[in-house]
Amino acid sequence: MLKFQLRNPTHTLVMALGLGASQWLPLVHAQSQSDEQTYDFSELFDEAPRGEAAAPPPEPTDDTQMAEVGGGSEAEDVAPEAAPAAEPAKTGSGQRRRATQLEEIVVTARKRVETVQDVPLSVTPFTAEDLEQRGFNGLDDIAAATPGFTFEGFMTGGAHGNAVIRGLAQQFTTSRIQNVSFFLDGVYLQRQSMLNLGMVDMERIEVVKGPQNALYGRNAFGGAVNYITLKPSMDPEGYLVVGTGDHAREEYRFGISGPINEDGTVLGKFTAGISSYDGHTRNNHPMADADPAGPNLRGMLGGWDDSIYSMSLAYQPYQGLLVRGSYYYSAMQRETQPGYSISGVNVARFGMRFDDQNDLNCNQITVPNIGDPSKSHTGFSAYCGELPRYASDIAPRTVQGMVVDPRAIGTLANTRAITLTTEYEINPDLSLNYLYGQAVHDSYTDGGASDEDPVAGRGMVTNAAITAVDTQNVEGYSFANTASSRPNSELKSFSHELRFDWDVNAKLRTSFGAYYSQVEDAEWTALFINDLCNADTPENIENCNEPLSAPNTLGERTVLTAGVAYDQYVRQHGGQLRGEWTAFQDRIMAGFASFSYSFLDNLEGTLEARYTLEDKMVDRFTDSFMLKPGETVTYNPPQDPVLPGFGNSLTSNIVVPHDEKRYAYFTPRAILNWHYAKQNMVYFSVAKGVKSGGFNNADSPTELTYDEAENWTYELGSKNRFMHGLITLNGALFLIDWSGLQGGVPPSVAGLSTSDIVTNIGGATSYGIEIESDVHLSRDFSLDLGLTYNDATYNDGVKYSGGHQDTGSFHCDGVTCPADGDVGGNQLARTSKQQYSLGLNFTRDLAGWLMKARLDTNYQSKQYVTPLNLAWAPDRQLTNASLNFAAPGDRWEIGFWGKNLTDEDYASNAFYIGVFNQYMAGKGAGRTFGANMKYRF
Repeated sequence: MLKFQLRNPTHTLVMALGLGASQWLPLVHAQSQSDEQTYDFSELFDEAPRGEAAAPPPEPTDDTQMAEVGGGSEAEDVAPEAAPAAEPAKTGSGQRRRATQLEEIVVTARKRVETVQDVPLSVTPFTAEDLEQRGFNGLDDIAAATPGFTFEGFMTGGAHGNAVIRGLAQQFTTSRIQNVSFFLDGVYLQRQSMLNLGMVDMERIEVVKGPQNALYGRNAFGGAVNYITLKPSMDPEGYLVVGTGDHAREEYRFGISGPINEDGTVLGKFTAGISSYDGHTRNNHPMADADPAGPNLRGMLGGWDDSIYSMSLAYQPYQGLLVRGSYYYSAMQRETQPGYSISGVNVARFGMRFDDQNDLNCNQITVPNIGDPSKSHTGFSAYCGELPRYASDIAPRTVQGMVVDPRAIGTLANTRAITLTTEYEINPDLSLNYLYGQAVHDSYTDGGASDEDPVAGRGMVTNAAITAVDTQNVEGYSFANTASSRPNSELKSFSHELRFDWDVNAKLRTSFGAYYSQVEDAEWTALFINDLCNADTPENIENCNEPLSAPNTLGERTVLTAGVAYDQYVRQHGGQLRGEWTAFQDRIMAGFASFSYSFLDNLEGTLEARYTLEDKMVDRFTDSFMLKPGETVTYNPPQDPVLPGFGNSLTSNIVVPHDEKRYAYFTPRAILNWHYAKQNMVYFSVAKGVKSGGFNNADSPTELTYDEAENWTYELGSKNRFMHGLITLNGALFLIDWSGLQGGVPPSVAGLSTSDIVTNIGGATSYGIEIESDVHLSRDFSLDLGLTYNDATYNDGVKYSGGHQDTGSFHCDGVTCPADGDVGGNQLARTSKQQYSLGLNFTRDLAGWLMKARLDTNYQSKQYVTPLNLAWAPDRQLTNASLNFAAPGDRWEIGFWGKNLTDEDYASNAFYIGVFNQYMAGKGAGRTFGANMKYRF
């Protein structure tokens, strides 16, 4: 396998930029001297007669926007749809091949229609054609092809999705607020389980880098991702797509669009798509083909069963007024991804594994037993080095390779989004835009594989009298399979935005307005204890056909219980299944304004600002033991003796059932952009990003809230086209100063089911460079390149409480990691220093059919699991290919694609559960193939 590694990325980039400058500066100088001077490359490309310049793509105009009712809007809140450039005349495939310039892509990253080359921001767009031809079906595909952007869905299949732009990684994987904001046609998608919507019905996807709070608001701390759906078209049209692939992959999509009434003032669109896949990795569990009721993992791992429906109506009674309403529904059933769990000494101290069942390899410590502090356990608390491909590579397991309980369900998620937009041109210089958005979402997950060895199960204390004498005596335990489901969520939100766009004069352009939103967002956890599933006995075989919710028989095997046994057994089927049940209410009010002034014909300055008030409330209904505020439960039957050192009751740990807090912040951005030549621009921007604070479920009153995080981002960028559009070269240097970093840490008062909490752990600095380029090499070949070097580190003095020797979950020994938890200078967790993508494209006519072929490779360097930088997910390089054929007239299209052609086998991600010293690692998808056929009518 061919693998590229940047040994000294900064040096390499400087050399590359220097070489490029030496080649192109003479041309740039010539262009700046005279816009009339032309260069003839027709002989090289054999495209047009010598001396005949190719016509540039038409630029979008306000008239085009209003005339093309289905083309888009400037009114949307955060992802306003673009009005496309005037549609070119339809041509045969032979004519399409003769373009001598790279495609001009229209984006709306600044809430107005601009080509991507004119936006003084770092934006990577993907068109519907890109998504379809390259076989993209998820956000991980987008991230692999975008410099400075990574995404991991983790083992749950998306419930803990983590998007990272420029190293500003979400430090707490289950937080309900992300560092990167996502929008669907202007509707804010808050929950992690809402982020990976699929690629059906998309007109365009934009990845906008750098803080976008000034215009976007809503926690666009590190950047934003805009999903922009297709709009109704002026001409009747439709399509049908049928797809197939390996491991029972099936896909069906249907869309129809056009005028509804005779005069064409009402347009409509309807799209439907379903997709199913059995998975890409074989489950080695001996009962992998079991089929319990409801969602399960029969056979393979990593599959899905998704459906998407979308409809839209647009009404334009006269030129100058456009009203559009849309509805989008997504139902996702994502299986648990291939993955494994390894754990350390903390699991033994909770009585769930024995001392000799330690999978880790460094930082040996001695800790007291949870049930009886007079006893202790000695073992490793950390894993050092590259995560293994399989748990069986480093520790004894009953079955080798990838083993996951077949009763696991992954993630179930439903999202419904409604938008209503109005665009009214008051006069040629002033327009009013209004957007109403509504989102309803629910998600459920089993949290991924919790058992280290699913075939053997986890130990449950069923005879506390035996374990009180000897914690290692197997007679005191029964064995079962466990799953911890978190976070499950229910969300309802709505928002209003009113905005005025005003061209004051030829030099001054302004936009101003107000925003209001309300969010109701509930979340909870659930613990599942299931009777052991394996092939050892008829009873255990039958257990594999029972769903996670089936009652277990642990109570029948319990002789004498303790608090741990209550937590593991009673609460699952005691009538209350929601632990850490919490309801949040957010009310957001904001005012915003933007001013752009042209100092010269080629020099423009822009000031943007937003002032936001967030009123937040929380109601805590149950604690981690599922006890309500003030509730006490007795768990030992009266006839059982109470052992010395053990209590026989539990009392709710909720200390503040209701809490409120207001957050107020101001987020400005200033941009100066200079077009030093007709197709060359340099820009500089300064922007402030803010991520709101929030609430924890914690047993200590001092840990119930955390403050907002802030960053200042400084960016120097350039966008260029050379040789009349044959070469595009864009780049950006950035420096980010991050304060109030919100990190996940173990709580000071820990329980068996207590989640980590969020706190402000200090600051971080991120700096780097991004380069994107497209090059037409000849009439048939083109090349695209994306390259990022990003150094994101914790500031000096940042203390990671999980590493503290006395109170942290790692209990750092001062040798393996600092005893005070100091992580200053360490690389931020879940960030990659280096990333690149390289694609080679080939286009040719074949008997009237247009053939497009692509081969690309995408590299991402290693990512550390925690701030201690002890364990890491390895680097990966994935190679993909696609081949597409379009018939004359574009009525028929046939496409083939393959991903991870070299079948790279690697641990792609992991998150750490401090209470158990547990690493839950997810595997990347193996090699997959597919094909689709599209018919337009």
